[in-house]
Amino acid sequence: MPDLLLAGAALGLWLLAYAACRVATRPVPPAALPATMDLGPEPPAVAGLLVNDGSTHAGTAGSTLLDLAAAGYYELRQPDADPHGTTIHLAGEHPDEGGLRPYERQVLARVRELAVDGVVPLTALTFRDDNESRTWNSRLRAAVVADARAAGLSQRRFGPTMMTALYLGALAVGVVCGLVAVHQTHLRWTFLVSLTVAAVLAGLVQRIGERATPAGSEATARWLGVRSWLRNHQQFAELPPSAVAIWDRYLAYGAALGVTRQASDVLDLGAGVRRNLWSTYHGGCRRIRVRYPRGRPWYGSGTPALFLQALLVVLAGTLVLIVAGPAGWYSLPGYVLLTGGAYLLIRTLVDRTRSVTITGRVLALHLRRAQDSPRVSHLVIDDGTADETTAWALPHEWGDRCRQGDVVTIAVRPWSRRVIAVSAHAPADPGPRPSAGPDSELTGPLVTDVFGEVRHVRAGPLPVSVEDVARFVGQPVRVERRPQRVDFRSELDDTTVLRAAWADGTAGRIAWRANARGVATPLPGIGDEAYASGNRVVMRVGDTTLVLTALGGGRMGAPHLPWLLSRCERDALTRT
Repeated sequence: MPDLLLAGAALGLWLLAYAACRVATRPVPPAALPATMDLGPEPPAVAGLLVNDGSTHAGTAGSTLLDLAAAGYYELRQPDADPHGTTIHLAGEHPDEGGLRPYERQVLARVRELAVDGVVPLTALTFRDDNESRTWNSRLRAAVVADARAAGLSQRRFGPTMMTALYLGALAVGVVCGLVAVHQTHLRWTFLVSLTVAAVLAGLVQRIGERATPAGSEATARWLGVRSWLRNHQQFAELPPSAVAIWDRYLAYGAALGVTRQASDVLDLGAGVRRNLWSTYHGGCRRIRVRYPRGRPWYGSGTPALFLQALLVVLAGTLVLIVAGPAGWYSLPGYVLLTGGAYLLIRTLVDRTRSVTITGRVLALHLRRAQDSPRVSHLVIDDGTADETTAWALPHEWGDRCRQGDVVTIAVRPWSRRVIAVSAHAPADPGPRPSAGPDSELTGPLVTDVFGEVRHVRAGPLPVSVEDVARFVGQPVRVERRPQRVDFRSELDDTTVLRAAWADGTAGRIAWRANARGVATPLPGIGDEAYASGNRVVMRVGDTTLVLTALGGGRMGAPHLPWLLSRCERDALTRT
């Protein structure tokens, strides 16, 4: 018994020291700066790492994918109102990759690997194998962490001195446990217990995560201000991935900061989409992180099944004590089983006597695999109180009482997380519908524009004439109208050769800010102000911003884009 007490005391002291280190180094988010639209120098993936308390999340890969599109490595095209139909079109001439970071090259390599003739559906980037997804995303996140550390923005949560002390402590605990095992069994090979214990404790230290440096805290406060500014624009959450053509890097940063619900739903480069869901319950748009319990035999079990589990554990412990005797090393498993059975029995009794009522929106209803449990499903509910939740176990007899999107009230048993009653209050929201008014009298289909709004196509004057575009590309073109956007398509091969997109008000100011910075070249004498950058030109007329982008075969005429921009009619732009 003294040997066991010695091993337990050593392990307990180490765990106390580990807990103290966690408390001393817990991430404390800085106070957010005032809402601002000024982007910092950090890439979207690093900005997301800082805002999420040093942990990477589902938006890391998606935000990098959007950032590469904003940089011109490929284009995102949405052929209809469904953003899930978005396709990626690789640039004909590969841009210089010398300045790309390792994780950006990794995302670009994934796109090129799956592309056929330079085109790949956006949804095809999702991994179909869980192990492949985990390996790929782990490598991506490790590269993001390394980039943040190299920039002096992030550091390991435990410093070198603290980690060394914990590693040495883990080794000491392992040695003590190994000596106790040898002393009790008189078998030398049981000293391997020390290696096992030391490895488990060292693993806890290794996976502790990141925390921001002082410079990282300053950057975090700034990015929290950017997130607040983006959240103030309700339509931003509904932007599709193709809106990167106008919003430029703002959309990428929105995905990294957890603001773009629509784009992030489509941009899934992992197999774990069930763990990151979006909710609009109680207003706003929030990403909800979902945990699915594993290794809990009591999860979702009813009271009879829990009592049976407790009885079997107690019987197993009793049999071990009868065979091994009440004293000695071999009796330890028996005492452990008896303690576990007693704990299970007490928790079952307490769980039986109390229930909790929760009201919220159903985010997901997943049928569990047969080998896990054929009797319950995973029910994910957002009650509006936190951005993290754990799935409830819904018996199949209650499965027809609710569906995704419903607002329901459920009665649950907290410990076993079993749902015992369901009542629905409101059916699933069928989504926005076009309201009657001026737009209802417009001709053309109902489509989603580059700003995420569902509208009818307006038949107004074009900001640039078809004749000028035909002269620009050297071939006849036809017009394909969309709200606040016009695609000029070649009549020879039906490919888009030029895209004209415009916006006014706040959206126009954002589009101007996004496109008239960096290496853009001023174009004097055009509109109120104009710039050129690569295959894109931008012009501001009053509060309206127009962007012309040469695509496909139209790229050959990119040097003549300033001439085409100069031909745009100011009156047509303001009346379109």
